[in-house]
Amino acid sequence: MRVTTQLRVGIVGGGWNGCHLALELKKQGHRVSLFEQKPDIFQGVSGNFGIRLHKGPHYPRSKATRDSCREALAKFCETYPELVVYHESAIYAHGEADALGNPSKVSDEAFRDVCYESPECTTVDPKANGFQGLISAYNLDEPSVAIGDRLRNAFKEKLGRAGIYVHLNTTVDRIIHTEDTNRIQTGDGQYVFDVVINATGYTSLLPQNIADALPVDIGVTYQTCIALVYEDQQPQEKPLSFIVMDGWFPCVMPAIDTNEPLQKKYILTHGSYTILGSFDRHEEGQELLDSLDEEAIAAQIKPHCEREITRFWPGFLDRFHYRGWKGSVLAKLKTTSEFRSSLTFEKDGVIHIFPGKVSNVVTAAEEVVPLINDIARRRHGVVREWNGVRFTVSSAFHTHGKEIGDKPGLGEHHTSNLQTYVSLVTAN
Repeated sequence: MRVTTQLRVGIVGGGWNGCHLALELKKQGHRVSLFEQKPDIFQGVSGNFGIRLHKGPHYPRSKATRDSCREALAKFCETYPELVVYHESAIYAHGEADALGNPSKVSDEAFRDVCYESPECTTVDPKANGFQGLISAYNLDEPSVAIGDRLRNAFKEKLGRAGIYVHLNTTVDRIIHTEDTNRIQTGDGQYVFDVVINATGYTSLLPQNIADALPVDIGVTYQTCIALVYEDQQPQEKPLSFIVMDGWFPCVMPAIDTNEPLQKKYILTHGSYTILGSFDRHEEGQELLDSLDEEAIAAQIKPHCEREITRFWPGFLDRFHYRGWKGSVLAKLKTTSEFRSSLTFEKDGVIHIFPGKVSNVVTAAEEVVPLINDIARRRHGVVREWNGVRFTVSSAFHTHGKEIGDKPGLGEHHTSNLQTYVSLVTAN
């Protein structure tokens, strides 16, 4: 539904949330501009890491996350069918012991029940499929999403057709809030908007002391994450994915960045070994990432990851050959259940998005729309509010507030200071 008030919307961040929101808000009739500090869109994790479109079993201890994933999945696939990559198999395995010898964080019965929340789920014989060290394994019809140039080119075409201008190589230094507008400050000057959306992955431009203002005391950590890149020597028509749960276990995902029929690129990650650090500030995580090089990864990280994946998939290194690594810094909520859906809120005319799973861009946008409509109502609607008092835009409170608030001084020759009776009585 198109809104009656067209707003000027500035979106900071050219990843999944920023680009999806730009398209959705343009459809609703708003004037949208997108700002990205890097030379191209989708330069963070959403454009470089292989990303699954979750059906839920990745989060066996968070029903809220599983429900959110399933709710968003169908909408996402309907919106971006050309970017959905369907798999030959998507194996969820239940490991006997993780990298530290600890058992899984969930029981086998609970893990089975979570997998079978997807009606197409089937039980897999681990040994018959070349796996070991597993209690059980299940195959789901769970796709992933395209990344890299395939993703970027698709969105460049969409944004271009929509007439959305993307300011690349543009760092937003700050957002300046005024009564009726928000100004984006860049090195090139200021841009004025009715609404600004912070889609930077919760890494910058956050309000001071925002944690104290939110309705829930959230914990946030910034994690330096890497992925090891491998090439499949036996590529199939459809890719595969394989993950061991639930704890410090390995995961293999396709990294589909072209439309070629046989895809060879995969990434290997691990529940602990590829999460290299957790920090209170994004800058600290970035400092660690910037200090890494191929020699350090090959010597310190790769051996642990390959030992772990071959513990469960002995033939992995025969089929997949190492080609390098990539890294990023991600904001993550600190929760015991590993809750991973998005959070969306507005303060002072700026809407902030804490990213969830990739399909959550759909639900985040559904939350952004009423927030924007509320801003439009407050700024452009008929009724205004001040300290709980409401009045119309035709009221003198609104039209002549400055004049009404300009009061005469005490003793000034002014009708509101008259004390005629007292003066006459005193005079007599």
